[in-house]
Amino acid sequence: MVNFTFASTRNAFNLRDFVSPEIVVVNACGVNDTDMTGMKTARWRLALVIGIGLCALSQTNAQTVSNGSFETPVLPLNSFLYDPTGATWIFTENSGIISAPGSGFFGPPAPDGNQYAFLQSATSPGAFSETINFTLSGTYLLSYLVAGRPDNGAGATGNLSYEVLLDSTVIAIDATTTGQPFTAKLFQFTATAGNHILSFEVAPGSTGDNTAFFDRISIQVPEPTTALLLLTFAPALRAIRRRGQ
Repeated sequence: MVNFTFASTRNAFNLRDFVSPEIVVVNACGVNDTDMTGMKTARWRLALVIGIGLCALSQTNAQTVSNGSFETPVLPLNSFLYDPTGATWIFTENSGIISAPGSGFFGPPAPDGNQYAFLQSATSPGAFSETINFTLSGTYLLSYLVAGRPDNGAGATGNLSYEVLLDSTVIAIDATTTGQPFTAKLFQFTATAGNHILSFEVAPGSTGDNTAFFDRISIQVPEPTTALLLLTFAPALRAIRRRGQ
């Protein structure tokens, strides 16, 4: 029997009993083999194609967010910049990028790289946004890390309420607390194929001088289940079995 093993972050597939005696391992869409001699047969080649197809389908789960860790533009160490340009994100009002710890912001170390974004309420509530091209219509997962500014002793804290929007639709509402360490957040939303604007904004009605820090923003497509992946390729798998009989 051929034993195909497909490894990804959340799924593993074992297609035992479908083809013949050698072992081929497809791991993260790369192929390592113990004996490729059997691949000379059409049945082997079809099995490998199906195997790589299953692996690829399980791995196509990322939606591109440019500069999700805000490492561009590069700032001097221990500094901050309001409304920077050249970041792929558009920053408005009291928002920008910090190169940790960000001088008077007294921010924590960056969990990814050296920099992160910030939203500040103060007098002109901030926002930052990016246009993202969604390749497919469907359900997506937004993930990011968020922290709250420490109390600076002069009235500036980290108790900030904020919203995440896709175009004009609010897809997440959250709040940070003063001194909160970077904390992982995960929200599910739906989107149609095409360009959409992802925005992080200070929530309406926020008062005082409060700041939240953001890093490692990414969007993922929920990975297909093992059952769905096998169902997708079921006709071809049955064909392989028939040829082996």
